[in-house]
Amino acid sequence: MRGYRYIAAVLMAAGAVVLMNGCGSAKKASDGASSVSTAENRMEESSSAAKEESIDTEETKASEAISKENDSGHAVSGEASSKEKNNTKSALPAYEYPGPELYYTVLYDYMAKELGQYFDAADVGIPCPVIIYEDESNKEDIRVYGDFQFYNYSLDGDTLKTESGGSFPGCIHIKSTDSGYEVTGFDRVEDGSGFTPSAKKIFGSHYDAYISRDEKEAEKTRAQIIANYVAANGLGITQYQDYGWDPVKLPEENIDSFYSNLDG
Repeated sequence: MRGYRYIAAVLMAAGAVVLMNGCGSAKKASDGASSVSTAENRMEESSSAAKEESIDTEETKASEAISKENDSGHAVSGEASSKEKNNTKSALPAYEYPGPELYYTVLYDYMAKELGQYFDAADVGIPCPVIIYEDESNKEDIRVYGDFQFYNYSLDGDTLKTESGGSFPGCIHIKSTDSGYEVTGFDRVEDGSGFTPSAKKIFGSHYDAYISRDEKEAEKTRAQIIANYVAANGLGITQYQDYGWDPVKLPEENIDSFYSNLDG
């Protein structure tokens, strides 16, 4: 019996040791978990601080970029391109008919607005009416028959280079009023298969003159209109050039005698 008590005591003592060791292990595990949790918290705090610092840095960069943009008038993105650095092209004055005839002032203004709308703008747009015939018999309906052209030019040194343009043959109707003149209509020749029949209908007895017009003379008219524009605005332009063609030298200006005076 005594032996059994001894064995029981030994077993109880061993159990106590095991329990004590188990509690110690649990405490160590708890301490380890607490340590890991603390490390994670520190990492999160460090990461949060890094993010805040990064955000502050980006905001500072953005603020500096905005400041540069406000100072220069345009966004700054590194080194300016060579085109931006060397861009010495100055704005050209808008075309205005330079002659004394109010009649032609109205005609040219109408062409610039009506025909210019079909093309992308460049440095300057210049109308070029190649007039076939003018019928002034009725002041309420003055009829101007012609090939009404419009060209957009960009300035390259002393050369106007053609960027876009087109031809609009037909008859423009102008009315004489107490205050001057006004355009009342424009009969245009159709494109494609309708070209010939519509041209014959619109030009009537002037159709042959339209069909047989001298293209070289028409080009001289264009050059003279450009030359008069250049002289009226004191520009240093000496020639114009269509894409794929040689430059054309401008003639001397003849603003006062280019057209006859129709105001009388």
